[in-house]
Amino acid sequence: MKLGIVVVYLVGPENGALLDLHLGQIEKHTRLPYTIYGSVNRLQPEFRRRLERQPQVKICDCPTTDLRSSEEHSHYLEYLTKFAIEDGASHVVTLHVDSFPVRPGWEEELALNLTGSCAFTTIERINTACLFFHRDFYLKYAPSFLPSENQKKRWSFKKFLRTYNAIPHSGSGFGFAAFENGLTWHVLPRTTTFAAFGRIYADLIFHLRKTVWIGDVRPAKRSALAGSSYHHILKLVTGALRIVVPAKFRPAFRRTLKAFMDRFVDEPRLAYEQEHLESARQALLKDPEGFLRDLRSGRI
Repeated sequence: MKLGIVVVYLVGPENGALLDLHLGQIEKHTRLPYTIYGSVNRLQPEFRRRLERQPQVKICDCPTTDLRSSEEHSHYLEYLTKFAIEDGASHVVTLHVDSFPVRPGWEEELALNLTGSCAFTTIERINTACLFFHRDFYLKYAPSFLPSENQKKRWSFKKFLRTYNAIPHSGSGFGFAAFENGLTWHVLPRTTTFAAFGRIYADLIFHLRKTVWIGDVRPAKRSALAGSSYHHILKLVTGALRIVVPAKFRPAFRRTLKAFMDRFVDEPRLAYEQEHLESARQALLKDPEGFLRDLRSGRI
């Protein structure tokens, strides 16, 4: 195995210690030959210099994009993956700055899940905080991290979303490519139970979750509810209400509903999440081994 680790390095000034932890954990727990392929567009010069000092890191010159959020992340992942494949990587894994391995041999165990019918290994349905695949899948099916606009219009894409309760964000294009070609994928089980921010999967991969936003873009207000069961119930309720609301009143109804959600649902939820996220980040950086140990034991 020659492992290519691809990471979009968009790190704010407050996350320098997290970047060091991410690099240190990869070096500590990866036993087989590996190279980190990193994009540094919009990265602060200080953090670029840190990466340049790492012998296992190749900084890749990717065309800069004006896209932001998930679209920007996917844009750079596309280029980084091509670099890794062209450089001879037999396996590729995407990581985030707030995700990293926590046990030696992680790369070998993830590779064991890949078979003729299993296209990739990932976490949380499909998530580029860990998306591990073989070069043969990539070369044969040419998946993209984000589905194209034409793909989104297909009946098969809508069926894919319904079947797997998938979210059309970065990484979902890999799931759709597998789905269209009769393949499956393996989702690592979560082996920690209580923590909202900070999870370990299959005792192999840690992801702090939402600590590093993509660039300087924060999520839209409504995104706090995306994928939650509450959100799906709310969609059903509002869909039913639209049936009985006369057409001429529907625009005003939608505006009123959105204003209500923004003020009384999304804003409080985002504030709550941000507070607990920051608490988890500080605890991790203060004592990484202790934080991971407490996660495994269920203390947090």
